[in-house]
Amino acid sequence: LNRRYYRSVILVRDVDKPDSVQGYVPTERSVDALRRILGALGNPKAHRAWTITGVYGTGKSAFAHYLLSLCADEKNPVRTEAYEIAQDSFSSESTELDVINTRIPAKGLLRAATTGQREPLSWSIARALITAAERFWHKKKKPDFWPLLTDWEVELDTRQPKISHQEVLSLLKAMVSAAQAPLLLVVDELGKALEYAAHNQGVQDLYLLQQIA
Repeated sequence: LNRRYYRSVILVRDVDKPDSVQGYVPTERSVDALRRILGALGNPKAHRAWTITGVYGTGKSAFAHYLLSLCADEKNPVRTEAYEIAQDSFSSESTELDVINTRIPAKGLLRAATTGQREPLSWSIARALITAAERFWHKKKKPDFWPLLTDWEVELDTRQPKISHQEVLSLLKAMVSAAQAPLLLVVDELGKALEYAAHNQGVQDLYLLQQIA
């Protein structure tokens, strides 16, 4: 087996590493998920919130990483690697390849990825939005909300950052509007965030997920 399969996938670490997507093999289930998720892009009436569940080691994180790679900027090496896998896996006239070619813009999506922790969900999502913005606007003019991201970075280094759910929702909208591109938010290990909510009466965390959906 290719050595790539020996290592676990950590989305925040691996999101822009081309070698971490090499060797990915789309399975029947992952192809179905890929078709449904990408098919929803550009369709305002489509369902756009998914929860992928399964036992440890069944490829959930690997699929999420592949999806994030496909949705990168076309100049990003991870998208090149992911697209080559798609070309090898699907025929040129397949629905899957058509969806990839027509639904993912050349500039890519806003890719926000985080790994759930035992903390308020808003903190984890805030980190994902910060890194997504830094990645998307790396060599571009910074949008008006940039000072807020800087403030959040400072706050997240403290023990008790004050980031409200409404601020998270407002920033989500502002980022999508400024980028003129859809946002793909992936929360890996969501169970850890749900455990925290269950033990800390964090029902508002679940409501935040509903609001984003």
